[in-house]
Amino acid sequence: MMDDDTYDASQPEVTLYSDGKGRWLKRVWGVQCQEEILCNDRCQGVVGHQGDHWCFRPDGSYHFSPHDCDPRRKQIGCGTIPPGNSEYRTPLEMSRNHFLNFHEDTEITDAEEIARLERGDFKPEESFDRPCTEEEMEQLRQLGRLESDELTLRRERSAELRYKVKDFSAKSSTDVITARFDGDVERFSNLETGQSATIDAPLSMQLITEAAVRLTPNIERVLDIGCGAGNNTLKLRQVYGKLFASDLLDLSATMLARAKQRVNEAGIEAVTTWRSDLRDAELPKESYDVVLAAAVLHHLRDDEDWRAAFEKIISVLRPGGSFWITDLVVQETAPVHELMWSRYGDYLEGLGGVEYRQKVFEYIDREDSPRPVTYQIDLLRRVGFAHVELLHKNSCFAAFGGWKE
Repeated sequence: MMDDDTYDASQPEVTLYSDGKGRWLKRVWGVQCQEEILCNDRCQGVVGHQGDHWCFRPDGSYHFSPHDCDPRRKQIGCGTIPPGNSEYRTPLEMSRNHFLNFHEDTEITDAEEIARLERGDFKPEESFDRPCTEEEMEQLRQLGRLESDELTLRRERSAELRYKVKDFSAKSSTDVITARFDGDVERFSNLETGQSATIDAPLSMQLITEAAVRLTPNIERVLDIGCGAGNNTLKLRQVYGKLFASDLLDLSATMLARAKQRVNEAGIEAVTTWRSDLRDAELPKESYDVVLAAAVLHHLRDDEDWRAAFEKIISVLRPGGSFWITDLVVQETAPVHELMWSRYGDYLEGLGGVEYRQKVFEYIDREDSPRPVTYQIDLLRRVGFAHVELLHKNSCFAAFGGWKE
């Protein structure tokens, strides 16, 4: 049962049962009546019961006080009736109102709730009793409180289809990734083509910068995360048509140097460089009108990593500011992911042959841990973006963003 320190009698007690195969049942008990009887005894009835407020004393006597809805008791008042008295009420008679006898059984079907219970992460009002028996499962099925076997099979099929996030333990460190980018500056320095390995890179760059100007028409300061050679900041300068202060953030010193040079040449003198991982940079709160992140967030790893990054980004945006992403993405289901990955392979092979396809796939496998665009859009909403837009998606690449209220 529950610890006394965490028990809240105003909340229903919940007993959990599992079949040990990922299926969970929930028994929600009645809430105990809050009424006190003489000598601070607590009524043992369920909230909303009719008749006396009552309890049984250790000696077995029936202890009661009048209930507003019971006129028969209004003239008698509080009292105690010992066993054997003609007015005595037995525990069996009162069990129909006993709060621990009132319960409702249901099956838990929410995937997040099941995952929580499988981890053993129980709430204060919950207790795990024992595995449920086949007889109990069948009884619930007959009462219509259990999912049909067909629905269960459909849920299992859905779980099988879901794209599984791969293990991160063998992924390259940030130092290894930085070293590769240090020697790849020229490939990231073409504003017209963008990064050739990215499908629709010029279109995505155009869309996120135009959307930024439409949603945030007054731009004074911009943060470019994973700026590379500065293409996205330069494109925003071109689309916006006016100057703004530019903050460039990247792990690669050679990339930062090239980006600063190119941004200065575009007329932007107020340039601040951050040689840092986004997760470590001490960025000023509510200071940026636009934040750009192109081909960088796929280096985030677990769910906590993604959530912390998105929370940090919304915290540095000013109200009315916007955040724009272009990136590699996976799909929600494994079969569709395989389809899109095959199409992306064909695209790469068309650019540089089989060897180039293999080269790109190898460094993606070593370095990257992308998530579905749907996952990221949901996360944008969860961390507080008031409006979210999907601008473009083609195969394994997407352009999207959010606006801060």
